[in-house]
Amino acid sequence: MNKTTFVLYSEQWGPLSCLSDEQLGRLFRHIFCWLIDGSGDVKKEEQLVETDILIPYRFMTTQISIDTEKFKRKCEKNRQNIMKRWAKKKNDTNVDLVIHNENENVNENVNENENENENENENDYGRRYSSSSSTVSDAANGNEEEDEEDNFSKMIEEKFMPWWNQLIKDYESNIKPLRMMTEKRIERLRQICDTYGKDILFEACRKAISSQFLNGRNAKNRFVATFDWIIDEKNFLNVLEGNFYTK
Repeated sequence: MNKTTFVLYSEQWGPLSCLSDEQLGRLFRHIFCWLIDGSGDVKKEEQLVETDILIPYRFMTTQISIDTEKFKRKCEKNRQNIMKRWAKKKNDTNVDLVIHNENENVNENVNENENENENENENDYGRRYSSSSSTVSDAANGNEEEDEEDNFSKMIEEKFMPWWNQLIKDYESNIKPLRMMTEKRIERLRQICDTYGKDILFEACRKAISSQFLNGRNAKNRFVATFDWIIDEKNFLNVLEGNFYTK
């Protein structure tokens, strides 16, 4: 796994607050042993985890694994962006050298009339080149947008859905796991990520799944939330701000 740090979230204190100091000590000892092992095999250490701390061990190691993968993807994306900028800078430098050499040759070998014709030709070429470049640029931007949409949908189906279902299992939540992602759901998740960021999306989902109220465990209210209810625009901020959180 090669992970040297991990993040603790304030909303994790809800399920952890019921543990004794001795249980918390054992829990974090197992987490550190798993991280120091470096193999990334969470099940290997889980075999040694005592039953009374197994559930918190699972949801904490699940979150640490998600954070690690997210950090790796961010590093890879930054690396790719650097490579693109470097390649663009190199190409721009080569184009400037070619244009400079061509202009020198033209100035040395043409007379005044030829210069006028050359200027007309260059202007015509410039217009064609500009139009062609614009078309290529528009097409490239379109492809980038399509790739971005495809990547987002892939992330939701291959990363977010398994994470949600695992969290439901770890918290023994009454909220239903996800079986499929519709276009409407993906679009709503995209709106949330564009507005608040992916970290906020994951934070709100953790709060909802760990909420006693939204799991129907409140003495006065047996309401059990659904995924679509949680990500609904009217409810999302209330979930994020902890308005449905009870100890």
